[in-house]
Parts: sequence; C-alpha cells; structure tokens
Amino acid sequence: MNLQGLKIKKLFGEFDYEIALNQEYGITILSGPNGYGKTTILNILYNLFNQRFDFFRELNFGNIVVNFLGERQLNISKKNGQPKNVQTIQIINGQQIVVAQSKPNIDIHIDLIQERICVEEFIYNADAEHKLIQGLSRIFPIQQIASDLFTDKRTGQNLSLKDFLEINIDSMPQKTISLIDATKPTDKRNTQISNLLNSVSIYIIREQRLLKQNTQSFQTTNKNLQNFSNTINIYANELKNKISQKLAEAFQIAQERDSTFPKRLIDYKDALPEQIFKDRLKSLTDKQEQLQSFKISTSIQGFTAYEGENQRVLSVYLEDAENKISVFDDLLKRLNLFVELLEEKQFTLKSIKINSNQGVFITTKNGQPLNLTDLSSGEQEELVLLYELLFRVQPNTLVLLDEPETSLHVVWQKTFIKDLVKIARVQNISFLLATHSPQIINGRWDLTTDLHDLYESMNK
Repeated sequence: MNLQGLKIKKLFGEFDYEIALNQEYGITILSGPNGYGKTTILNILYNLFNQRFDFFRELNFGNIVVNFLGERQLNISKKNGQPKNVQTIQIINGQQIVVAQSKPNIDIHIDLIQERICVEEFIYNADAEHKLIQGLSRIFPIQQIASDLFTDKRTGQNLSLKDFLEINIDSMPQKTISLIDATKPTDKRNTQISNLLNSVSIYIIREQRLLKQNTQSFQTTNKNLQNFSNTINIYANELKNKISQKLAEAFQIAQERDSTFPKRLIDYKDALPEQIFKDRLKSLTDKQEQLQSFKISTSIQGFTAYEGENQRVLSVYLEDAENKISVFDDLLKRLNLFVELLEEKQFTLKSIKINSNQGVFITTKNGQPLNLTDLSSGEQEELVLLYELLFRVQPNTLVLLDEPETSLHVVWQKTFIKDLVKIARVQNISFLLATHSPQIINGRWDLTTDLHDLYESMNK
C-alpha cells in the first residue's frame, strides 16, 4: 500500500501520535479511551484524500505528516490568511437581510516533502474555495445565496458549504472536484500532490450505518425535513441490480457466441483431450450449481457423450459456456463469502437467502418471509457491514471503520478480525478501524495501536 502511516502533533492542542499502518496483514486497529481522537484520525485521512480541506480549518492541531512509499511526505499545517468578506442572511423585522462582515481566514498549507526538501506546495484559501463552489455548481443544482450559504434546489434546503459537502460527499463522482488541479495553471495540472492524493482510495464506514439520507429527494412540504431510508433495503435492491447487470452481460455474450458458433466450429481443428475436457466441465458444473443456489439461471444446456465427432463440437460448446459463465466469477466469489460469513453468525430463528429477484431476503425457520427491517439492530449491522465490504468497496482501497462493534453480539465481535482477513484476501483491501472493544481486538495486539499508551510513551 502506498500510504504508510501518519504523525500528528498537538491534536486538540494536547496529543502527539505516530501511527504506522500494518503492511503485513493490512489491518490496523486504533484503541483507546473516549476523547483521544480515534474517530478524528479516521476523519483526517478521509477528508485529506477526498480533498475536503475545509475540515482542517476547524480541526485543532499543530501539524500533520502523512507518510508514503519512497520516503515522501505530505505536511499539513494552517496559518492565518487574508481576512475575507462573508455574507450571511439574517432575519430583521421579519425579512431576510444579507449582512456583510469581515472575518479572519485560515489557510491550509500542504507541502510535499521528498528527501527533506519541499518540492511542491498547495494552499487552500478563499480562491481555492471559490473554485470548489464553481465545481459543485456544475454537478449539483445549487444556487449560492450568500458567501457561505446555498439553496439545494432538489430539497429547497439552505445549507452552508460544510453541511452541503457533508451530506453529498458520498454521491460525488470520484475525484471529480480536484481543488489542487483546479488552482494550478493549465500546463501544471498533473501535480505531484494531486497524483499522490489520487493514488490512495479511501472508503469510510461510520458508526451510524443503518439509515441513509435521501439526498436526491424532491422538495418536501417541510423544507427542513430530512428524509432517510433503511440501509438494508437499499443494499438488497442494489444487490438485485448487480445480479441483473451480470445476467444482461451473460446474455449479450451468449448472443455473440451463438451467432459465430458455426464458423468457429468449422475453424476448430483439434478437440480437447478427454481428461482436460472432463476437468473443465466439472468446474463449469460446479459454478452452475453455485449460481443456481442463488436462483441465478445461466441457460447452459447439458452435454452428451464425449466421443467421435462430438468431441470437436463439445469442445467448442464448452469454451462458449465458460465464456458465458465467466462474467459471474467475481460476483460469485463475493456472494459465496457473503453467505458463508452470514451463516456463521446463525441469526436467531431466521434464514438469510439471496436470489436474482430480491437480492437479499429473510425467512423464518418455517419458511415464512420477513421484512429485512425485522432483523434485530445487531443482525442488520452485521449484514450491512459485510455487504459494504464485499460489494461496495473497490480493490486497493483503505477502508476506515468506526466502531464496528456497534450492536454486535460479543461472539460476533470476537470473529470480526478473522472475517476481515477473509474479506481482505477476496477484495484485496486493507483496514484501519477505531474501536473501544477488547472483543474486537480479541488478542490481536500485534495489529493494535493504543492511543492512551502511545500518548503516555511520547510524553515521558
């Protein structure tokens, strides 16, 4: 992983930390009492690599150094900038009045250090913020009504820039708004700092996971009303759509292969050796059975005896069938692990199933259907966490997990790191998690950095 760790000085004016990310297992655990900054450390990485530099204006810190491969560092600090004129809307005598006033401005400085020399710098200031607003207005239907106030035309809400970003950051196209690129001259847009930030993919799973805000909802009668949906229902529908997409891809491949089958049969000179044919047919049949267990139909016909002229025909047909079913390989790998991990949890008197019509659904032990929201909060937490990690996170991503123990049974907490190891192997991802739970750690102190112990050791 390109990202190696970070050093923080005077977090909240008090704490000095040096945190190395575990490269061997790809899992790093942050523990410690409340108030030591576990969640804040996750937010530092999340906001930095999503270029949310306004976050650092409000954070109480002295200096942050982020370490990368090749002895490269990003040094983050803040300094007083030029005062800026800010417009706010105030209600005076029942009317909205725009009031202008001068406020202190804090600039965020990001320096790229290589071999102890600063080779490039970026400053997030009022000009960079203005460019951010311009970029947002090209993506979202917003109208600026004051210096730091926008109307979201989808909902009718008036929001500050900070609040708007907080609500909409997850729905923004990845790296669409690159402040660093936007503030550089045209001939210098491919900057080293920008490339370094873009080299690390970050995905955060916060403590509150069971509800998601409907950011795309239309204006409601109550403009301040926040609309939320149950995450578990969103993910079930999302999985159904993922399966449908793969079925469509397989159908397209089938049509293409069928249309060229006669010509390829004529051109095919030598049949496969019988044992190789049988081994590949067995692998194909196993995949078919796995897909059928999820009610995913692949419409592949049976095979006749492998003898005589049939050998050449069946060799071509086998290769076609393998091509059709190969589009499911990655999905099937993740579905199998998803079901394996859920079955290990043994949800109380319930059975979790997957099919192409519903995505995820549950039944009682007697086969009676239940709503997904009938699951307990802990069962929903487990399902939502596993789904996000297996189906939403892209390969080569650092996943930030905040308090994964929320609502989970102690037994489930004890198997959590073991589950992450399996997921990391399938997904090729790594983890940084913040937890209070010794059951989550479950003896893996080799993966753990305790912030209380770290603070004590660095202040002796």
